[in-house]
Amino acid sequence: MLAVIGLCAVSAFMLWQMRLDAARRSEVTSRSLVQVLGRDIARNIELYDLSLRAVVDGLKLPELAQADPELRQMILFDRAATAENFGHTLVFDRTGKLIISSKSLAPEPLNYADREYFQYHVAHPGNELHISQPLVSRLTGKRVLIISRRLSDPDGSFAGVVLGSIYLDYFRQLFAAVGADHAGTVTLYGPGGTIIMREPYDEATIGRSVSATDSYRRFFDAPEGRFTGPAMVGEGSRDFVFTKVGDLPLHLSIAVAPAEIYADWWHRALVLGAVVLSLCATTIVLTWLFGRELHQRRVAEQAALDLNVQLEKLATTDALTGLANRRRFDDALEREWRRAVRNQLPLSLLVLDADYFKGYNDRYGHQRGDEALRLIARSIEASIVNASDTACRIGGEEFAVILPETDAAGAEIVAHRIREAVAGWKIPHASSPLGVLTVSLGLAQIPDVRAADPAAFVEAADQALYAAKANGRNQVQVRRRDKAGLRLAAG
Repeated sequence: MLAVIGLCAVSAFMLWQMRLDAARRSEVTSRSLVQVLGRDIARNIELYDLSLRAVVDGLKLPELAQADPELRQMILFDRAATAENFGHTLVFDRTGKLIISSKSLAPEPLNYADREYFQYHVAHPGNELHISQPLVSRLTGKRVLIISRRLSDPDGSFAGVVLGSIYLDYFRQLFAAVGADHAGTVTLYGPGGTIIMREPYDEATIGRSVSATDSYRRFFDAPEGRFTGPAMVGEGSRDFVFTKVGDLPLHLSIAVAPAEIYADWWHRALVLGAVVLSLCATTIVLTWLFGRELHQRRVAEQAALDLNVQLEKLATTDALTGLANRRRFDDALEREWRRAVRNQLPLSLLVLDADYFKGYNDRYGHQRGDEALRLIARSIEASIVNASDTACRIGGEEFAVILPETDAAGAEIVAHRIREAVAGWKIPHASSPLGVLTVSLGLAQIPDVRAADPAAFVEAADQALYAAKANGRNQVQVRRRDKAGLRLAAG
């Protein structure tokens, strides 16, 4: 009976862990997806906005008004303005009359003074980029998103509007291309909570405002995040992962229903439950046949084995970051150093240190400091790709990475990848001249560095780290052969 109870308890624990893993996988997938989609949308709108800025600057040239229409087109409109997913780039005078079009030398005599974006620029003298709600283009009949800028006379008075249109099909194709239909509901929100695009696609939702919903208002609590709240369209609750698209008044979210998150888990739980019940029945019969003594001995052996595994793990793992600790680092470095010397293979060692970390702890507190160390650990794990690489926390804010069979050039790539990953989080660090949390890295590689033993190898990497800190931090320094004082003793 103890075996049956234990098996059920372990199975329940495994099922719970599988449920947590399903939720974590869903969140990681959603976060990665919104980041990829958000960067792509922000980059394309920024490129298109650069074209609009070029038109605004070009129209200030006095010679342009007298130029030949074809030459004027070439001056004002670059290739970005004629890209596949972008519609017409248009220029209107102060009365709303269309005067220049990127698609035609002789634009149609249309007037757009009644459009919302035109009225916006009439009322707002600033030169900021304006993004409209989705609308139907009068020129193409397609659904578009309008981005526009104000034209001003030298005295600052309103002189007209230059605009560009982005087909909503671009967003739909983008969402479909990354497999958004397998990750829940992907939605892009414009100013005022208007739905610009939604995948799976629903024509009826395009242009609908969800600004009054509680879930949409939570988007403004932070630039990005995750929460569980009521669905903005439809019924029930959703797990939302959201992000702000660059500096634009746009938000992107992925909403997944709990039933979708745990659909596979339920199937596996039923299968595992059936298997466990069968094993429990078999265990009861075997326990009765072989006796209580044999059963207790096997339970004791299994418990001892599990305990040894746990003790071994605790002895070699850093509790804060989950990386290998100093004990495991010393063992791994000794083993890999001997193997490299014996087989004449390259071996690289990275030693990195958080910049100005004492000031970070003093200013933000040790809890935030621990969070920063965990973030650095995750950045290191994300930057190494080989299963043989070993990432360690060797003390305080100091980390090390052992890269077997990796030359200096490959190790330097990994080092820069780690440095860029940490800096890319843009964690505020007011005590650092750099303004954000950064790391400095030192690199040593044998046989490039003449290290007679692992301690000398670590010393060489430490010297490179000191050089990185002395040269301004947030950089990678490599210990070169001509700066070393030891020779590699083979054999």
